[in-house]
Amino acid sequence: MPSRLILLDEWLFHHLQGESGGERQRQAYRILNEIERRCDQIAWQRGMPWGRKAYRLMKDQRPEVQAASRLLQRLLRDPQKGVIPSSPAGSAARSLEAWSSIPEEDRYLPEIYIDTSAELLVSTDQKLLDQLKRSFPEVRTQELEAFVRSYLTRLDGS
Repeated sequence: MPSRLILLDEWLFHHLQGESGGERQRQAYRILNEIERRCDQIAWQRGMPWGRKAYRLMKDQRPEVQAASRLLQRLLRDPQKGVIPSSPAGSAARSLEAWSSIPEEDRYLPEIYIDTSAELLVSTDQKLLDQLKRSFPEVRTQELEAFVRSYLTRLDGS
């Protein structure tokens, strides 16, 4: 199976930090392990909110968060795993109307998706997913629960 380039929304950090409970924290860690095992890739960009949250995660001293942070950092630093756009942020051409339909704090997500030629954007924000579907139909999206069901199925024995 060829590798997939996946863009994980910022839910990843909230889950890895345990903000959504222990089960979500373990689930996020399993997703990262599975990305590594399958030779899939993570799309991201330094200097964007996602990259800044990844850096802040490194500073968390809780052991369960440190383990997840080390795994994430290993993935992001590996050029075969962490894919950064080769063009400057925001190079994705689109009408002003399309961009204005996306909340300003989330606009970097479709930019990274388009600039890296990612295959999938995974989010917990249904409103964002709906807006992307309308304004950026080429951005393939999936809600986290559906992603977990399809991506982790073999791990759970389901």
